[in-house]
Amino acid sequence: MKLSQLTRAEVAYLQMMYRLNESDGISSVSALAKKFDVRLPTAIEILHKLRAKGLVVQEPWRVPKLTSKGVAMAESVMHHHRIVELYLNSTLGLNSQVSCAEAAKVDYLFDETVIDEMCRVLNRPEKCLHGNPIKHKAH
Repeated sequence: MKLSQLTRAEVAYLQMMYRLNESDGISSVSALAKKFDVRLPTAIEILHKLRAKGLVVQEPWRVPKLTSKGVAMAESVMHHHRIVELYLNSTLGLNSQVSCAEAAKVDYLFDETVIDEMCRVLNRPEKCLHGNPIKHKAH
């Protein structure tokens, strides 16, 4: 499955679940609903869609978790996001806040070949604008 086959909301939930896992946070349904400022049924609906795509598992009354496929997709999204925001910042001179916000709108739509070229132009950076590590896929 390609990232571009996901909706922006699905991508955002994958990213948030991944980020919460990175920081030892809990990605409960209520925590996700609160983070996105939506009602619980909305968060449940997005999680159902992610589960149908094999990206999330959730047992009744348990916290949803990313599957191995979900982790791989989330890592790909995070890689895309961090590269696009760096590219916007270093190439166009946009500040970090604007770069991050603009990257979030389109990061998942870029083809891998475009991201690979951005990585090459940026000399395969190790950290994003916020100091977080950038995990590059092996070549």
